[in-house]
Amino acid sequence: MHFEKIDFDALSFAAVSAINLYGHYCIPEEFQDREVSRLLLGSEVNEPGTLRFIRTVAGTGDVISGGAFVGDMLPAISSFLSPGALVHSFEPNPKSFAACEVTLALNSLTNVRLHPVAVAEAPGTLPLLIAGSDGAPLGGMSTLVQKSSGGETVDVKVTTLDAMVDPTRHVSVLHLDVEDFEWAAVQGARRIITENAPVLILEATRPWKQRELERRLQSAFPDLGYSLFAVVERNCFFIAG
Repeated sequence: MHFEKIDFDALSFAAVSAINLYGHYCIPEEFQDREVSRLLLGSEVNEPGTLRFIRTVAGTGDVISGGAFVGDMLPAISSFLSPGALVHSFEPNPKSFAACEVTLALNSLTNVRLHPVAVAEAPGTLPLLIAGSDGAPLGGMSTLVQKSSGGETVDVKVTTLDAMVDPTRHVSVLHLDVEDFEWAAVQGARRIITENAPVLILEATRPWKQRELERRLQSAFPDLGYSLFAVVERNCFFIAG
């Protein structure tokens, strides 16, 4: 495994590095107490079962995976891809995006396309909550809100996945972890889903939400016959029938 050398002291924010079996990661110091950061700093892998499943079903196609946070999943997914395939990812939190860019450089990842945006059903600009009312940074838990209140927000660009990913690309997996905006992101990926019928991986921890997502997918894409195949870690895997 080859790692690029990065001068962490030269970054515009304080950061530490972590290494696990898939790669080398840049973690802003203010995010060290977040769950994913603690795993990486302990040389562990975030959601290893989900990564194994993506590896199994990716085939020769592209993978969409986001939000990226510090890039904790990107070295692994990048290593699974077939020649010529790409990972498309996005991260609207400016500090997380900057750290993710360093992670990509550390691992010399050339098959990842990272975008500094949030994704939803329509383009625009929305506030992104990046710190709670107590001032604690949210890191990977940053979420879009309808108005600025109750914590620190920054305005971020919102786009659709259909606009973000070139229509000539074949997408085999669509993996979304966007803090309760999964369905809005799916609505913005109607072309991708209709044309490619990718495996959909959507975060949903409660059984009622899992059933609701399955019902919504069957209603939105009746010709594709999506059904819930498995629940691994915090993710639901939906397969077209």
